[in-house]
Amino acid sequence: MQDRTVRHLLLALPLLAAAACGGGSGEVQGVKKADYLTQAEAICTKANAEQKNLKTPTSASSFAPYVDEVVRIAGESTTALVALTAPTKDKADLDKHVFAPLQKQLAAARTYADAVRNATKANDQTELVKLLSDPPNKTAADLAWMRKYGFKECVEAADTSS
Repeated sequence: MQDRTVRHLLLALPLLAAAACGGGSGEVQGVKKADYLTQAEAICTKANAEQKNLKTPTSASSFAPYVDEVVRIAGESTTALVALTAPTKDKADLDKHVFAPLQKQLAAARTYADAVRNATKANDQTELVKLLSDPPNKTAADLAWMRKYGFKECVEAADTSS
């Protein structure tokens, strides 16, 4: 009986070792880039659709809720992108060219939304006009790098220049 148990253990050891090393799937370095891009693009496609469905504000009172919705969409999509498991070998580049800049861009958008809300509450038309004419639309993410990496929908989502 002990002989059989030892034999089963010896047969199982290579399987356990393969499983510990990521199996035979070739994913020792983490998720595959194609799988990662598929997940990321799905997040950005949803964000782009939500943004396109927003009604353009037609009055000063509808401007703050509009900006809040834009920031909510950006926040949710950025959080979801950062939460994805990125290919291990690409993580540092993604952080540098995409995630850190998007988080910086999101912080500026939140500050802008606060200013819009405050101006709306104060009924400060001059400040609202100033804010409307100077939104934080400088894209922080490296769009050229993102395109080269394979992003499409995420480039559209990150491009705040228009």
